[in-house]
Amino acid sequence: MRYEHCEEDQRWFYRFSWFHLMRPLTWSGTISPVLAATALAAKKGAVRIDVLLAMLAASVLIQSAVNMLNDYFDRLRGQDIDKWTNKHDDGPAHRSIPAVASAMLTAAVALGAYLAWQSYAAIAWIGTVAIICGIAYSAGPRPLASLGLGELTAATCMGPVVTVLAYAVQRHAPNAAPFALSIPFALLIASMILTNNIRDIEKDRPFRRTLAIRLGRKNAARLLAVLLASTYLSIAVLIFWHVVPLLAAVTVLALPLAIRLCLCFRPSASRAEEISGMKWAARHHWAVGLLLAFSLWLSP
Repeated sequence: MRYEHCEEDQRWFYRFSWFHLMRPLTWSGTISPVLAATALAAKKGAVRIDVLLAMLAASVLIQSAVNMLNDYFDRLRGQDIDKWTNKHDDGPAHRSIPAVASAMLTAAVALGAYLAWQSYAAIAWIGTVAIICGIAYSAGPRPLASLGLGELTAATCMGPVVTVLAYAVQRHAPNAAPFALSIPFALLIASMILTNNIRDIEKDRPFRRTLAIRLGRKNAARLLAVLLASTYLSIAVLIFWHVVPLLAAVTVLALPLAIRLCLCFRPSASRAEEISGMKWAARHHWAVGLLLAFSLWLSP
């Protein structure tokens, strides 16, 4: 896909703040699995708080930078023009986003090097691949999101990758437990990405072929329901296998949020309800993710 640059590039300004551009509502995608994996590691021995904080900071920096670059490249393609203005307000300048995102990724790489030094060298390589996948999600002539691979990419990077890394940086050799623990987090973030893509089917159609577009709205909504149901089923299996404690059943308290999310894409749903779906998906991720993480921390 070709980007058309012009003098107007110098006059694009984001209508909201830098903080908004980082999409903090989605940060549960990295914070929850890091907290949960660290709690799992704590059951094997002592954990280091400095390593936990470094892992959290690196993960949030990468996710925020990827979110910023997603909006940057979308604007180059002519998408989401309502988010931008030619008036110089307090919002970020479009042309400054790559530099800021690069600085954030550089800081994340430095933190990753520290984590690799404190634990396993392989962590540096895995983290680098994750960063490349994050950038490729929206950058380049054939971004992963445009190929219908957005959900799979996010599920992999913000499921097994971040969960296992958060476990390994505490100097515990990865085994089946952190991989199993990553499954509900992979399903949760996949449901969030799919929610976004169902909401944006008509807007995305001229620019990309997302999974939601390939499946069609009705089938995509059905897949969303399957992903949400599978999240709770996977937690039940983890309880049965004693990977997580019985206390993890408290995650069922988030079920009303999942139901509300599904209702946003029922056949008779209004456009306003569809637009609100992303907020419900994020709230659901926060609720399930934190409840699962805290159940691990609070159990003996």
